Amino acid sequence: MYGIDISRELAYLIEAALSPSGKSPFTVADVSFDAQRFATLAKWHQVRPLAFEYMQEKRLDVPDHVLLMLRDFTLGQAVTNMAFLSICVRLYNRLTENHVRAFPMKGALWAWMLYEKPTLREFGDIDYFLGKNDVYKSLDILLTEGFAADSYRHYLLSQKAIASDYLDTDYQLPLTPLQENTLQSLEIQWNCTYPRYCYNFTFDELAGDPIGFDMMGRQILVPKMENQLIMMVIHHGGVEQWDKLKYMADFVRLLDKSADQLDWGYINRVSSAKGFNKLLLQSLGVAGCLTGRDYLRHATVSADYPSPGFLRDMLMHWEDERPSLKTKTWRIFFYNIKYRDKWSDKLSIIAAHIGYLTRWRLLWHKMVWYRKKPLNEADRNRAINAMSGRENV
Repeated sequence: MYGIDISRELAYLIEAALSPSGKSPFTVADVSFDAQRFATLAKWHQVRPLAFEYMQEKRLDVPDHVLLMLRDFTLGQAVTNMAFLSICVRLYNRLTENHVRAFPMKGALWAWMLYEKPTLREFGDIDYFLGKNDVYKSLDILLTEGFAADSYRHYLLSQKAIASDYLDTDYQLPLTPLQENTLQSLEIQWNCTYPRYCYNFTFDELAGDPIGFDMMGRQILVPKMENQLIMMVIHHGGVEQWDKLKYMADFVRLLDKSADQLDWGYINRVSSAKGFNKLLLQSLGVAGCLTGRDYLRHATVSADYPSPGFLRDMLMHWEDERPSLKTKTWRIFFYNIKYRDKWSDKLSIIAAHIGYLTRWRLLWHKMVWYRKKPLNEADRNRAINAMSGRENV
């Protein structure tokens, strides 16, 4: 159909992660299976637990050291996931008990909500979406739990002249543990991504009509499944560009679990209003192409998706990996200019980036921080120690 050749290792990983039920649209290279490359690709795609289960189920002939490597990681990830999920529920309780509007999002939630076993999804941090006005209150609460903003964000938030500019132009705030902790990375978000990419959603837009979900015996309120899908298309598609099989594994599981019950009229209206309906359709098309299941029927479109270029670019990254960048700003910018709906949407993104460059006070303080980084690290530690009632060490 698409005239695309893929390696045997990637073909196996796609089967392991997505459980396709139809005829493959690809031609698999007629070369012997390389178990070491299979393990390397599984690590890149962050699907090692799924790959290990697949290897056992299919009884693939692999060297012992490769099997042991994947087994040991899978067992360790299972223990880590359960510990993180427990922490996730505890912190959610602390936030909501103190009247902070919050819900867990991404890895920790989707592992529990979408996978047959929550231990099958790799994730390394915990994310919460908050109301923008609750950011400072949440920082005080999470500080009592042993987590504080990283030095860079702490510096920006401590500068009264530009703190509001930071919150208006950014979307997340990484927190790190003050002492040794199982969880090394915790993030709070108040938007889906940087506002200059024009996917903006408020807390009320996402969580205004929540559903109850049982997570480790605790009933939590999270956005309805339509908004879970919307957030996934934005993050996995618009930001991460479907770079890894882990992202598509999330998407396919959500669709297989809920597509027949979703309000697709709502999804199409919201994605069109925010200018990413075509990205949604491309994503549904890829998911259907890879699995042999017709997800596009829900969107009732006549055009053919995915486009050959969209699919080829994605598979190229899946096959050859992708270089890690210090910042992915321009990569995300060009991707969205290419795949957003209309020229008005693309011009809005360009205008938002230009507008960001006019925030000269914020940019000045960012430059100052990078020039005085060691001093700011010490200032952060002194401020955190004072806030938590500990003496300076």
